[in-house]
Amino acid sequence: MKSLFALLPTLAELYGLVLLCMGIGYGSSRFLPAKTAAWLAQGLFWVGTPLTAFSFIVTTPMTQFSALAPLLAWLGMGIGVGLAWLWLQQCPVQTRQGQGSFLLATMVGNTGFIGFPITWRLLGQDYFSWALFFDLMGTLLISYSAGIGVAASFSDRSISGSKLLWHIGRNPTLWCVGIGLLLRQHPLPAIAQQGLLTLAWLMVITGLIYMGICLGEARLKLQWQWIIPSLTIKMLLVPLLLGVGLTAIGVTGPPRLGIVLQAGMPPAFMTLILADVYHLDRAFAAGLILTSLFALIPLLPLWLVLFAG
Repeated sequence: MKSLFALLPTLAELYGLVLLCMGIGYGSSRFLPAKTAAWLAQGLFWVGTPLTAFSFIVTTPMTQFSALAPLLAWLGMGIGVGLAWLWLQQCPVQTRQGQGSFLLATMVGNTGFIGFPITWRLLGQDYFSWALFFDLMGTLLISYSAGIGVAASFSDRSISGSKLLWHIGRNPTLWCVGIGLLLRQHPLPAIAQQGLLTLAWLMVITGLIYMGICLGEARLKLQWQWIIPSLTIKMLLVPLLLGVGLTAIGVTGPPRLGIVLQAGMPPAFMTLILADVYHLDRAFAAGLILTSLFALIPLLPLWLVLFAG
């Protein structure tokens, strides 16, 4: 693994990509038609995210034991929720809706639109499968199962078990993951693989712009007494504990770094969407996500120093 100083240009490139794309969305949000974000959300849900998942599944080399990544994603979610619950027992958030947003923010990270370009660039394609499975079989399933369950339990809206299963089953990304795994047995021509990868990265860029638009339209509430502990749990303690645990059982090198990077991503954008749908504290969720993007800047070099060896 390259030294930290050698990776500084790569880190600057990654920061620039994420902040530029989100900045474009944030800056243009005031001038776009009111329904632009809704159109992009529908397009990404039905086409963009499924296409991205399928493209990466059929083109990414699978390394040994990378299928363990989803289990580590669920373990990280459990650690995050457990620590957040303990914090809320000592320092309760004033409103029930705020408690729900606080817990959601510690469950899963933005392992797709932000995590994919970072892990791809730092790990290379050979070890990208660890980050890929962490997102598709970990973050995605957690968001549409435990995430919805937590949001519903802190909301004035209820959701039945059958409706929860419907939300999971109707997700086209999950279907595309299954199709992609089946088609991996029949490799595509090189030109087709390159075309799929190009489309996938275009969708990632579109997703970052969409996030910027949503943050630009949202009302922000910067409650530092809740933002700091939430981000400390999600972006510092959870990846640190996973990294130390992996080291203890003999998992080192790029696989360990990939898990730590994905576990340390900013809170998932699904936090804001679920807060909106289930009437939680949307302003707090928006302020938290925006703040987390800047918290990522010093944390990425920290994970490289601790776990890149």
